[in-house]
Amino acid sequence: MKDTNARFTRRQIILGATGGIALGTYVSEATAHGDSKEYARPGEGMIVGTQSWSAVERSKAQADVVIDTHDFGEGGQAVVGEFSDSALAALSQRDDIRYIEPNGLVRAIDHGTRGTQTIPWGVDRIDADEVQHDGFTGRGADVGIIDTGIDSDHPDLQANLGTGQAYVRCGVQYDGTPCASTNGNACLEPWDDDDDHGTHVAGTVAAVNNTEGVVGVATSATLHAVKALDCNGVGTFSDIASAVVYVADQGWEVANMSLGTTFASQAVHDACKYAYRRNVVLVAAAGNDGPCTNCVNYPAAYDEVIAVSATTRNDTLADFSSTGPEIELAAPGSDVRSTIPGGYASFSGTSMASPHVGGAAAHLMAVGFNNANNITYDSNDTLTPSSYENPGGARGQLRDTAENIGLSEAEGGYGLVDVEAALAIGESGTVSVSQPNRTTWFTVNLERSYDNPIVIMNPVSRNGGHPCHVRLRNVASQSFQFQIEEWAYLDGAHLEETVHYVVFEAGAYTSSAGNRLEVDTMATDHQFTRTSFFQNFTDTPVVLSQPQTYRGQDPIVTRQRDASSNGVDIRLQEEEARGGHLSETVGYAAIEPGVFTINGVQFEVGRTPDVVPDRWYRIDFQQTYNSPLFVAAIQTFDESDTAGLRYRELTGSSVRVLVEEEQSRDSETTHATEVVGYAVIETSGLI
Repeated sequence: MKDTNARFTRRQIILGATGGIALGTYVSEATAHGDSKEYARPGEGMIVGTQSWSAVERSKAQADVVIDTHDFGEGGQAVVGEFSDSALAALSQRDDIRYIEPNGLVRAIDHGTRGTQTIPWGVDRIDADEVQHDGFTGRGADVGIIDTGIDSDHPDLQANLGTGQAYVRCGVQYDGTPCASTNGNACLEPWDDDDDHGTHVAGTVAAVNNTEGVVGVATSATLHAVKALDCNGVGTFSDIASAVVYVADQGWEVANMSLGTTFASQAVHDACKYAYRRNVVLVAAAGNDGPCTNCVNYPAAYDEVIAVSATTRNDTLADFSSTGPEIELAAPGSDVRSTIPGGYASFSGTSMASPHVGGAAAHLMAVGFNNANNITYDSNDTLTPSSYENPGGARGQLRDTAENIGLSEAEGGYGLVDVEAALAIGESGTVSVSQPNRTTWFTVNLERSYDNPIVIMNPVSRNGGHPCHVRLRNVASQSFQFQIEEWAYLDGAHLEETVHYVVFEAGAYTSSAGNRLEVDTMATDHQFTRTSFFQNFTDTPVVLSQPQTYRGQDPIVTRQRDASSNGVDIRLQEEEARGGHLSETVGYAAIEPGVFTINGVQFEVGRTPDVVPDRWYRIDFQQTYNSPLFVAAIQTFDESDTAGLRYRELTGSSVRVLVEEEQSRDSETTHATEVVGYAVIETSGLI
């Protein structure tokens, strides 16, 4: 609640009037203004922030000219207009006036160059080309380019253009007067680009993958020009606020703002809060004030906005890039080639870095992410520390999967944006270790961070004759621990073995061929527990399961039975001489059989007939592989004796497996035949 004793002074009313916004693409100094009369030129005026509609009406009545009115939903309202000093003083006495600020300007100087055609190295550096090869295009995501407009008939953009909106019409300056000079654009649409900047930004986000020009980060995302900057790269706080609200009201998923100011605008911040609450990923250029410290521009510096710094081809910080604690991600911003009206050009700036992140966000929103999963405001309408630090959703995913290129947090935030890692649902790998004793654990560091990783890591090769399997513990977002676990009646030391693993983020996925994959956890002990799938499979899935926790220290394996299209029975099994076991968290991957790709990685999932005995049985693959990884599990419970699975002679076309009983109670190892389910994965790495 506002302090009823607080009143605005004349100094507070005009505070910040010297500020201006500069396009992040360019290095510029905004024109300074010494007093409110000089600043309040036609088309600028003042912004009065309100928290009631009666205050809106009173503000409009006090204005000499009403320019615009904003509704920020939960964040209140604002009236933009030209006011006399006495009107501002009177309004400042009201308890339902939240702020009074100048309607600042956007201004920039073009430092772009027009050279011969080059490959957009930034698209390659953030691995956007890799996900395009895997079939990801950003189709279904809508990106608002809040900028100088987009060239409406550019051959590299036209196929991706959607509807647009102009707060400053093409060919007209922010104050309504005609442009003295433009880039020659014919202004076929009100939102056409008469400055080059917005078209360049748009091309980095989503230039079409065709036979000419350049390729964007998300080649089928829909681009929407929201023209809030004029032919000189100039606009007002009010128009930017309107543009941000407009993006949210259209239901578009991403807003790219390659613009900035060294002065905060509460109206723009209110608009950002409004959009953030409505599932918009907000991305903005950090600013071109470098070398400097603690100099991130607004709106990038707001908690709701992803602030992007700029890097070079050598993964160093671009010398012009602003830095500070608000930096969230880094992206390529030096000598970036993209579209401009009538052709192509290379520009440098954080404005060029921002759309790399905007395109990455479009990819995530296209596959079903929210902008953030944790959005909570406190009583002061400030994003809570928890909501900012742990947002989840697309924002959290971009943070968690960013590449560490050696920049400090103030320079690069969480790291360089990595589209391939952000879209990855898992990873696979191979380890070879010898187990010296029961107390030794090995750590696997993961290539990306996960919210809820599930690890499948069995069977073990058979170099040593003692029965064994893999036991996991400390499965965490960026690593897990394992050991080759022998049964309790043995000494625990084991010869070197090779084992493959696959890690998935918990969730439901669909392959390129339509095969469904479900990854989740359940709790069970030595009694069979039925877990129901959260989706119905068309074909009965192969189920791979493994304990993810280490609550009970006695050795265990999982056993399964009665898998169907809607569920499976899973239990823990200790060696026969012991018996019961504490409840453990078991992870499982249920996968429909077939040969398919997931994110460009080839899988072959199948099951044997009920013929696999305690002797070696060969599984012939349907395809031939160069570097196959093999994970598998017994699918049936035809015999109750404790047993695991081992493999040997893995080649590009086949593998041998056997059902291996332990011998804690007797030396007999004969076992009834079982069905074995398996997955073959081509090569290690991200999935």
